[in-house]
Parts: sequence; structure tokens; C-alpha cells
Amino acid sequence: MPRVGITAYDLLISCPGDVNRFIDIIRECVDNFNRVYGNINNVEIVTKHWSTDSYPQSGDKPQELLNKQFVRECDAAVAIFWTKFGTPTDKYGSGTEEEIEEMLSSNKQVFMYFLDAPINPSNVDMEQYKKVQTFKEKYKDRGIYFIVKDEHELRQLFTNHLGMYFFR
Repeated sequence: MPRVGITAYDLLISCPGDVNRFIDIIRECVDNFNRVYGNINNVEIVTKHWSTDSYPQSGDKPQELLNKQFVRECDAAVAIFWTKFGTPTDKYGSGTEEEIEEMLSSNKQVFMYFLDAPINPSNVDMEQYKKVQTFKEKYKDRGIYFIVKDEHELRQLFTNHLGMYFFR
């Protein structure tokens, strides 16, 4: 039997390529949220990510096409940074930064996390890492972010933060 009166929220997953393995954790947290809290409260969160929710299109810059296809329609975003800031766009230092700015300029929620996990120093592009640190410093006056040490801590915090935000 169909559920009546469901409120669905689109959640943008925004992150550079070095944290791709955390995308599954975000989706897992959202699935658990939907199963435990969403069903009871007729709420559903639907994740959106460029790798699954975009399609080939021409006529504009790639990030602007993504913004038009689904970014601007999202109700909230989760952003994760580690050592890479990402690929610059015409407007911002990375696609992730542009997506965050799109959300903030529309007064939408951004869950921001910075990963502080060990990494082999030879795998770090110091220029990219400095951009992450500069962004983190700039952002501290614009919102609250969390620093997480591993997958377990992200899973725990993000699950709690979903409930705190969507049921406040």
C-alpha cells in the first residue's frame, strides 16, 4: 500500500575524488535514517551525486550543467574533504566549493566534514591540501563543520546530524 503524505528531501553528496569511498557511507546512513526514522515520520531522504544523477549534455560549462540538472533542486548537501580540494570551475576553486556556495546562497543546509585520517605522505598533493586548509579556515566564520577521524566516526556523526536537522 502506498504511503500517503511523504515528504521527500534531496540530499546532494558533494566531495572531491579522494573521498569517494565515503559516498557509500553517506548513502548507508541515509538508508538507515529512511528505514528507522523516515518510515515512522513519512520522511524520505534521496541522495544525489553527479555519478548517478547527471546525464550527458552540452551547451554550457560542466559544473553549470550539473547545477541546472540537479544541484539547485537539492534541499541540503553533505560535503566531505580530506586532502584534495578538487577541480576548479569558472567561478570557484572546485566543483565541490561551487556546489556548497550554490546551497548556501539559497539558504540551504550544508553538512560539512573534514577527514583527519592517516595517509601516505607520497599520496598527498600539497597544493591541493593547502587549498582544503584555506577553505576550512575561510568557512569557519560561515558555519559549523566537524572533523572526523575515520569511517566509523563519520557514520555515527552524520546519522545523528540527519536526525537533529530533519526532526528539529
